[in-house]
Amino acid sequence: MTRVGADELPVFISLLRAIESDAHPRDKRAAERAARGVYQSLQGFDFTQSDACWMLLARVAGMPVGYASVVRIPKADVRIGFLFVDELFVLENFRRAGVASALIEHVEQQARELKLAGVRLLVRVENDAARELYRRAGFSEYETIFCEKRI
Repeated sequence: MTRVGADELPVFISLLRAIESDAHPRDKRAAERAARGVYQSLQGFDFTQSDACWMLLARVAGMPVGYASVVRIPKADVRIGFLFVDELFVLENFRRAGVASALIEHVEQQARELKLAGVRLLVRVENDAARELYRRAGFSEYETIFCEKRI
C-alpha cells in the first residue's frame, strides 16, 4: 500500500481513469472526466498534503488496481478517534484476490499506529460482497440511517 502523495498522483489518476473507462466503456470521455475530477478536487482540498485525509493506493505486480479514501475523525472523549474509510474500490478483474482485504488491513494498522479506537465505514445494504468482506475482517454491522444534504 502506498499513500498517494504528489509523486504518486499520476499513478492514482491512471487508476481512476481505468475505473471510469471500465464503468462507462462506451463513453470515450469518461477517463478524461476522471482526471479532471481529481484536479478539481485537489483545488478544493489537497489530500496529497493532508495529515487527516489520504488516499491509499493498492498495486498488484506494480500495477495500480485499487484504492481507499481514508479520513481521520477525532472524538472529544476517551475513544480518541477513528479512521473512516470513505471509499474503497478495486478494479473488477482484481476483485476477490485479496486486494480489498489488504487495503482494510493496512487501514487497521494505521489506526493502531495512531492509537485510535478503530475503523468505521458505510456500506450499501445491497452490496453483499462488500458486507461479507467487512464481516470477515471483523467489522460489526449496525442498523443506521444514512443522511446526506447536498449543497
